[in-house]
Amino acid sequence: MFIDEQKSDYMISQLFEVKESKITYRRRKYGITIRSSILDDYLLVKTDHAKEMNNRVKAELLVEENVTMIAKAITHFAFRNGPVEDMHAHPNNQLSEIDMETLNKFMVNRIAYIFKLIIEERWIELDFLIRNTDRWYGHGWDEAIPDDGDTRKIIELMLKK
Repeated sequence: MFIDEQKSDYMISQLFEVKESKITYRRRKYGITIRSSILDDYLLVKTDHAKEMNNRVKAELLVEENVTMIAKAITHFAFRNGPVEDMHAHPNNQLSEIDMETLNKFMVNRIAYIFKLIIEERWIELDFLIRNTDRWYGHGWDEAIPDDGDTRKIIELMLKK
């Protein structure tokens, strides 16, 4: 009601016959703020303006010149900044510097190839790669659970500054 119907805490408290402070407390506790609503509109692409902005960012991001940047960033996000880094930094040094360099280079190059297919809109080849890799290697794995790596929280913190 606070967001969708633009009702104040006072108006909501009157509707449900509770103290205004209780409404304010609960709204803040569950992160229901104008700021989070605006952020949802853009990150979840809910408005026409957000759709326009999203398409503009997509066009600027998905170009050949950005393939290396994208591949490196995704390698860090999805691979390096996780258990692999813990294995590398562990006192037993389970992964040497040379191992890490080899793994990083392999990941960056493979991800670069995938994004090259996306940028060039080579959907037949990408579909082949995905379906056959899944069929032969990953089909029996657990279902994926999308993990934003706290990206939303980082964006919220940056907006508070």
